[in-house]
Amino acid sequence: GDALRHGIISTWLGLRNGLHYGCKVRAPHAFVMTMLFKSGSPLRSNLEAIIKMTFVHARNLGVFVFVYKGLLSLGRLIHMLLGLKVSTPAGSPAAGWHALLAGWLGACVVWSKFSGVNEQIAFYLVSRVLVAFVKMLAKNGVKPFCRTTYPKVYPYLAAGVWALVMWLYECYPETLQPSLESSMRYLYTESNGISSGSWLPTAATAAAMAASAYIMRREPGKLLDLSARL
Repeated sequence: GDALRHGIISTWLGLRNGLHYGCKVRAPHAFVMTMLFKSGSPLRSNLEAIIKMTFVHARNLGVFVFVYKGLLSLGRLIHMLLGLKVSTPAGSPAAGWHALLAGWLGACVVWSKFSGVNEQIAFYLVSRVLVAFVKMLAKNGVKPFCRTTYPKVYPYLAAGVWALVMWLYECYPETLQPSLESSMRYLYTESNGISSGSWLPTAATAAAMAASAYIMRREPGKLLDLSARL
């Protein structure tokens, strides 16, 4: 009774929160990216693109949370019906492998369908999952991961990632994700030629730099300190 009722409520609230979070995260991101890279397109088409990307992100995230929470609730009910001990809080998986299976099945329903939004979310997760997995290995005493800490390894990680992406861009640019390749082309290739007046900072850049200098006027040294957190 209580387990079923809680499962239904938590699954519905998961859908609600997924829709809300998807809109909250995607709308401003889509707006900024569209205004930056499609500023020359008609306003109507830009607004439609922003709305569509926001809808897709919110819909997919909401459906995934709904499926995931529903499967966890189902697994919890089956556990209890079989008379197995459930010691985890309501709303969480009855066993760790339930989360793995529910995540897999939910992704098969939602995220496995290729689209620009789904790909971006997958890329967002890949690096974080890899770092978290290594931290988990270190926490459980697995060598050599337990012999060091993330802050000590991070400088090598950052240097290696940047070295690889620069090599790929210069030698195999067609292999990079299109939006990444486009950004890098603007930074590293389009800067090879100077058109009339293009050597001047843009108005937005000048405004941002001036505002930063004003805010940090009491600690101007930090503006040029690459290790400082502003």
